Parts: sequence; structure tokens; C-alpha cells
Amino acid sequence: MIDALHPVSAALFSVEAFSCQKAGNARSEYEDAWAIRGSDSPTRCRVAVADGATESSFSALWAALLVERFVRGRAHGPEFFNRLGAIRRLWRRKIRGRPLPWYAAEKARRGAYAAFVGASLNAVNRGWRAVAIGDCCLLHVTGAPLKRELVKAFPLTRSEEFGSSPFLVGSMSKGDDDPLPHVRVCEGVLEPDDILLFASDALAAWLLRRTERGEPAWEAVEGLRTQEDFEALVAQARDDGTRNDDMTLLRLSRRAARERGAN
Repeated sequence: MIDALHPVSAALFSVEAFSCQKAGNARSEYEDAWAIRGSDSPTRCRVAVADGATESSFSALWAALLVERFVRGRAHGPEFFNRLGAIRRLWRRKIRGRPLPWYAAEKARRGAYAAFVGASLNAVNRGWRAVAIGDCCLLHVTGAPLKRELVKAFPLTRSEEFGSSPFLVGSMSKGDDDPLPHVRVCEGVLEPDDILLFASDALAAWLLRRTERGEPAWEAVEGLRTQEDFEALVAQARDDGTRNDDMTLLRLSRRAARERGAN
């Protein structure tokens, strides 16, 4: 089942979130996570998407803790990954004492992993700054409707860059597992008609692949209004050869002055 549309208004920004689990899975098996939050200033907004690794235990919990930690904090660069001690302790507390078979307990002792992308936005200077580890992506799309063009893809820029084993941020601090060398940071400016898309890996790869072959899907993405719309887009991506995976999409734009004045 596809999750319902989640519209969120963060002052001068409009953000809508869509998500679904793997085909054939229960909703409880969805392992991505997303979060959106305005700050103490009405001109600022923070958003994040994380993709928990299926191969690790309790990765959905870890992905959820990562995105909430980012949107509730102030860090917007590599320093974010130096400040994960509190949520790592929380992750351990939440799984402690759960009855698990021996093989699941052994897997849990190795920790959970997730890909992550988060961005902070400032409506005053129209700037955004993003930080990422792994293959969750930000796609900056510009131009008038029906004439959309991709300005920037981050941290991966081509569909062939998506692989089966990207570096992921872990729920345990390990000396040989330092995330900082793998952090990527990017900045940009959001023009009045621009949109930012935040997508987990399978959907991001498909959107880039469509662009590379001259068949961009920006119009379909911009036209998403209901869960049925997103269900159709997901089905199209899977029919087009996209692997069966959890899919998450956040669509962010600046709110028009007339729209702000009406609220």
C-alpha cells in the first residue's frame, strides 16, 4: 500500500512528502525515513531523507533517528556526523532487551546503517546547503513548468553511479568506520520557480536515468497530488526496470507571495 501525501508548510516553503514500501511488503517493513521542520525563524526550513539498509538490523529505527536529529538541530555540514552520540545511545536503548533469536541478536550487535541526505534552506537569500552520505539524493530542478531542467544532482550525478554497496552511516561508532571522509556537501540558490526533490536511491536513480535518455519525468513529479498519483509513478518506475525497493520523495518549493498572503 502506498502511503498518503503529507503536505507540510514551513513558513515560506511548501514541502510535500510521498513514500511507499517494497512491493509485496507490509507497511511496517518500510525502512526509509523522512522529516521536515521549520526552525525558530519563519524564513528557514530543514528537511532530510534516510534509507535504512535492509541487510542491517533495526535500520528503520536508525533512519528515523537520523532524520529527526538533523531537522531538530542546527548543523548543516560534516559536523552533523560528529554529533550522533545521543541518537546512537537512544538506538541501543530502544533495541535492548528485545527478544531475538541468536542470529538476529548477533546481527543487531553489528549495528544498523543508512544512507542520508539533509538540507537547510534560507528564504532570505534563497540559499540551500545540503550534506549527504551514501546514495539518497537531492535534485535541483529549474525552469518554468513544462520546461523543467535539472540544475544539479547531489551527491550522485549519474544513474550509473548507483551501486550495491555505498558507504553508509552507522548506529555504532567504530574506529575503522569513520563517516567523515565520505561526507559530501553542496550549496545552491533556489529561484522562484525552482523545486528541490529529495529521493531515496531507487527513485533517484530512475529520475536521473529518465533525464539521461531525454525523457525527463519532472512534469509527472510536479503533478503529484494524491497517493494514487504517486502509486502510478512508482509503478511506472518499476515497470521501467527499477528494482523493488522502498521509495521516498520530498518535493520542496518556495511559496508564492500571493499564497503566503492568503494564509
